[in-house]
Amino acid sequence: MTSSLDTNILLRYIWKDVPGQREKAAELLNTPDKMFYISDLVVSELVYNLQLDDLRRSSIVGVLYELFARKNVISNPFLTELVLPFYAEHPALSFVDCYTAFEAEEKNRAPLWTFDKKLANQHKSAELVR
Repeated sequence: MTSSLDTNILLRYIWKDVPGQREKAAELLNTPDKMFYISDLVVSELVYNLQLDDLRRSSIVGVLYELFARKNVISNPFLTELVLPFYAEHPALSFVDCYTAFEAEEKNRAPLWTFDKKLANQHKSAELVR
């Protein structure tokens, strides 16, 4: 059976900032017979919090790929194959902008209408409202 992980579990595991909670998070994640799902919204919140820590995008993406590489972690391949590489390569765009642009394209809901010139200039599914 697969269960889900909340952002706070992942942050404690990554940041190692709350004594006791980091160990409990690690113990949970290192349980080989348990499978964990990490939702797209949790990833979005995780990215937001890691950005507050002034981590470079490449570091944030590296942390996420390391997490998703675990044999007992399941995530949306849409994130790992499309959104995260694009996010890493486009520092002017937020994670949410990157996700939304690819989602519009993936679900045949393009164009993604926006007032964001940077987004419209950097992703083919985004169209600037003039």
